[in-house]
Amino acid sequence: MSLSTTLISVDLVAFKLASNNRLQVLTHQLPENPLPQLPAGRIEAEQDQSLEDTAKRQLERFTREPATYYEQVITIGDNHRDSRGWSLTVIYYALLRPCDEQLLSDDARWIDIIDGQPAELLAYDHSQLVMEALERLRNKIQYSALPIYLLSEAFTLSDIQAVFSVILGKAPPMRSIRNRFLSNETLMETGDKRYGSNRPAALYRINLASENILFDRLYLSTQG
Repeated sequence: MSLSTTLISVDLVAFKLASNNRLQVLTHQLPENPLPQLPAGRIEAEQDQSLEDTAKRQLERFTREPATYYEQVITIGDNHRDSRGWSLTVIYYALLRPCDEQLLSDDARWIDIIDGQPAELLAYDHSQLVMEALERLRNKIQYSALPIYLLSEAFTLSDIQAVFSVILGKAPPMRSIRNRFLSNETLMETGDKRYGSNRPAALYRINLASENILFDRLYLSTQG
């Protein structure tokens, strides 16, 4: 296979939080393969103006819930990862809000992430791709506003703290959450509150004008 016929595709690792506060990854099943796999597809020159457009198309094939965030993770390629010959794949991850299972296509499903990897073996090298994307997410949420892109449109500061706990296995104290997310224009109050057993908690939403804000790093390491 020559360079001009190399298979070029985009693989998408789409993450969301389940109602039980467990991270999940979107997969789908092909009749000819007993193992679930990630959304992936070739670049369509007439449709895609960028690699992110290709990633968005892959997501739209399997869920009607749009992603709140996309990021390119890594590009990999060799002459043996695809049985058809030389292949080059660009890996993206996407973050989604909690969403209804009814928004999925019939052949798609969410799989839990347990101990840093999919709870089920994925086809090809897709389990490794999930771990690559998760490592990037674990690193970046420590100095960015990414946790809020996994939450519903309205959320509390405690919800943000829970995202850190799920992704990193530990969470910063609430004072750090307040200092980080309320000291600038990252969030905007909705004017509503969530009522529960404790005192009412203010509900916030993302201020889209501040999505690229970066912070000091929370932890020196993502381990522990």
